[in-house]
Amino acid sequence: MLSDGKAITRALAKMSCLACGSAFHASKTAEADIRAIYDDGYTLASAAPKSDADRARAYGDWIRREFEPPKAILEIGCGSGALLSELLRSWPDAHACGVDPALPTAAQSQQNIRLLRGFVEDVPTGTGPFDLIIAVNVIEHTTSPSAFLRSLRDHLAPNGRIVIICPDGHSPNVELMFFDHLYSLTRDGLRICGRGAALVAERQMPAPSNIGDFQISIFVQTDDRAPPLVHDTDPTRLHSERQTYLEHWRMLDQFLLDQSRSAADLLAFGAGQTAALLRTYAPGIWTRITSLVLDDPAEAWNLGRPVASYRDAVQNSGKSILIAATPHVQQAIARRLKDDGLHPITWNELIPR
Repeated sequence: MLSDGKAITRALAKMSCLACGSAFHASKTAEADIRAIYDDGYTLASAAPKSDADRARAYGDWIRREFEPPKAILEIGCGSGALLSELLRSWPDAHACGVDPALPTAAQSQQNIRLLRGFVEDVPTGTGPFDLIIAVNVIEHTTSPSAFLRSLRDHLAPNGRIVIICPDGHSPNVELMFFDHLYSLTRDGLRICGRGAALVAERQMPAPSNIGDFQISIFVQTDDRAPPLVHDTDPTRLHSERQTYLEHWRMLDQFLLDQSRSAADLLAFGAGQTAALLRTYAPGIWTRITSLVLDDPAEAWNLGRPVASYRDAVQNSGKSILIAATPHVQQAIARRLKDDGLHPITWNELIPR
């Protein structure tokens, strides 16, 4: 599955590096094929506007805590432009440029923010240099993370910072299931990629708990006297854990069918990326889902099932309902559903992340 929910007929097969612990596709994917993913049909940035705004606020708060106000910001993979808008509310004297290959048609440039459709090489000449360059959930989509960092460095002002936020590759999680995530990077892996771009990681840390399984690496320009690499990853352990994780996803469809054997049809709580993962990787249980319910139906992805308000679903007391939300929130949702007289079906006991 692609990260915007589309299913493609390609095998999901990964390998792990036993030096740095990063994971990558077992077969090479041509850059032209990857670029074709982000055409007008790629809808991740516009699929759920409220969720997009919430995510921008969370990332904005995180970034603002780490930096003094910059003069010029470049964001590669800016999506709808929501993060840049959020940052400039606190940094009104800065100007910003955002570039995204799947820029939504509704996204418009505004005062101090210029939005463009394209990739990093499409950053207009004469718009930099930038003292803060941001790429949120982009580097894992690139065919060469080192080359991507080199491209960012070309636009960096002296003493500037490059902020890379990406999924945390130190334990297997749902991001391994996205085909367009070509890499799952550890801190070791990111530092090695930085070396290839004459950058050094000034700081690296996991995301705050409200953001989830993500990490930040803050890079600065360096010379040949960069300090030696200090490894903090156990690649053999990661390899084994990823094998188990992917095998559990292979088992998920039968697991859910066994859990719901007595239910003739099912509701599903959730209609976003996790529901799309179930549609792709648990097709047997998906055929039994008659409706997707959530608190705000306007936030539902188009997944080929009717969508209803959770308030209406509560009227069906005793109904079985599959939780189509990320594993770490399933128990909290299950308690709510039980209190409302429904029979929740969870799967975080099989796949905890």
